[in-house]
Amino acid sequence: MRSYAVGRLRGRTPGFSLIELLVVVGIIGVLAGLIMPALSIARDRAKVGVCRARLNQLGLAITLYADQHDERIPRGPACTGPFDFTCAQVATNQLWIGRLIAAHPDESNGLGVLLEQHEDAVEMFFCPDDDTGNHEEELPRIGTALDAYGSYMYRQLDQLPPLGSQGTLSRLGTNTVDDVKVPVEALALDTNSLGPGPLRHTNHAGARVNILYRDTSVRTLLNDDGTFTIPGDAFQSPEGILNRLDQILINADYSYQHDPVDAPRIDSPL
Repeated sequence: MRSYAVGRLRGRTPGFSLIELLVVVGIIGVLAGLIMPALSIARDRAKVGVCRARLNQLGLAITLYADQHDERIPRGPACTGPFDFTCAQVATNQLWIGRLIAAHPDESNGLGVLLEQHEDAVEMFFCPDDDTGNHEEELPRIGTALDAYGSYMYRQLDQLPPLGSQGTLSRLGTNTVDDVKVPVEALALDTNSLGPGPLRHTNHAGARVNILYRDTSVRTLLNDDGTFTIPGDAFQSPEGILNRLDQILINADYSYQHDPVDAPRIDSPL
């Protein structure tokens, strides 16, 4: 009986039938279809988290700079652009001015003022989910005749009321827009510009923004409705761009305590 049982076992040929294999392959395909979107979402959320951490680093760097410069936040030079304002008075993601502005070439601008003190942490100037920028291309331009840009729109002295126009971190002031008081709170946020050609620059596919406030806190907000985006039609005139930048800053300031969708609207720069 023992040898007969062994003989019967040896006679079997275990394995999968074609139908069974097809079923297994189908199950794997379904699971992959379910898992891949989840992995993509997790990857996007991780990038948003890294971006938020980098903005927090920038907030600490700005605070340190202010501590060393009579509480004044970093700002670009007083070079005059083609309009009646200086480089320091316009929100920008520019880190370095090359020689396009002949009046003041070869100088740091905006957050680029911090680069010299933070050469070992240059990643904080760039969002890991920057859809159009590349720090490996931008950083080598610093110190050359070419302009260089980071991922974040930095306020500088833009949209500050008269009492806050000197850019003192603890006293940036309060704007009054349409009879609504809006304290200045936002320092920087993800760049989202839908301009033509090289003027197009988005982070997180324009769907989300991280905003850095002056207390160094950072929040992630949805941007599906373009609350923090410079639309393409704004580029029809320089005034359109400036007006939109001012509104974005008001929206960002308002978001510190309220829903930015409800922020008061402005018709022209204050």
